[in-house]
Amino acid sequence: MRLLTYEIQGKTHAVTTLTVHLEGGQMVVFQPNDDPDRVLGRAGSTMLTSFFELYASPEPEDEIAKTMLYQEIPKEFSWDAKAKGALLLLCHRKGPTSFENLRTVDGVVHPTFQAAAMHSGFLENDQEWIACMSEASAFRMPFQLRQLFATLLVYSQVSDVRGLWDQFYDELARDFAYKYRNLEGETKDDMITFHTLKSLNDLLQISVQAVAGFDLPQLSDYPALVLNSLLENNLIRRELEGYDHSVLQDVDNHTDELNEGQRAIYDLLLGAEHNPQPGGNLFFIDGPGGTGKSTLLKHILASVRHSGKIAIAVASSGIAALLLMGRRTAHSTFKIPLKLDEKSVCSIHTQSKLKKLFQEASLIIWDEAPMTHRHAFEAVDRS
Repeated sequence: MRLLTYEIQGKTHAVTTLTVHLEGGQMVVFQPNDDPDRVLGRAGSTMLTSFFELYASPEPEDEIAKTMLYQEIPKEFSWDAKAKGALLLLCHRKGPTSFENLRTVDGVVHPTFQAAAMHSGFLENDQEWIACMSEASAFRMPFQLRQLFATLLVYSQVSDVRGLWDQFYDELARDFAYKYRNLEGETKDDMITFHTLKSLNDLLQISVQAVAGFDLPQLSDYPALVLNSLLENNLIRRELEGYDHSVLQDVDNHTDELNEGQRAIYDLLLGAEHNPQPGGNLFFIDGPGGTGKSTLLKHILASVRHSGKIAIAVASSGIAALLLMGRRTAHSTFKIPLKLDEKSVCSIHTQSKLKKLFQEASLIIWDEAPMTHRHAFEAVDRS
């Protein structure tokens, strides 16, 4: 809530966008120099055409579809993107004699339907995403690459997810390869792959997604490691391993650039962090815009994190959070209710991993605190 109780967020039912078009009017994306025949071939199967096929299906399990309206279909059925390549080929290839024949393009048998559909011009390739990952892998840490990979999966149209994973697996798993370098054989490979997938799955869950929803190796292939991971606090691991220590060191090395006022606050806060009191310490930093508050916070966060301790940084708004190393809002971090009153509490369970993270943290910074209603601070304190 804002100070005047205007709602800034609302949640309701999941929304599925249904495709509607005239016969032969599927949307296609093309470049001016594309082959016209290939462009026309991209007008493949859509939700609407699949609805017609579902309605005409003689299968007993599909009989329920014949009693439903188009807008009711998503309640019982889902659009399977993994089978999209095969559907596109079936919609445009006449007389295929087998699955292998369906995957054959110009005499070449491709390993997947998606690859065959791509070489036939029915799907766009992933060169844009490959170039993006290639550029990032040159200067980003493995955890940051996994963040980027998760973002591409959730928000981009990656045609060949498994191919992108295989191509950049070594870069995505480099930190775990180093961590388990003393192991040998299959055990080493399993540990590296599992923990890379686990880290990626944790990132996908932020967007209410999971590795299981993509064409990737699955966590269920490693049941023993899954059981062990349940005993591990991935939130603490993410805070301790999710930052590039060379960057933190570089920031920490430039503390002499702080002005006199910034340095006084810097020394005061780090002194309190190094010598914690039983009840903790609370400080309020105020100053006009442009006086260096964000720069000061960056140096404080870098110093604490570079020393191997946990520092949590949040902000009252998403825009302000972009300026911090950590980039989270207070509402998402502390699970603050959207509707607040004087008795509100945060959704933090006593035995949860999130509770343990807060207990292990040496420092919590809340940027732009005056933008938040006092009930939010009271709810966090009460929790």
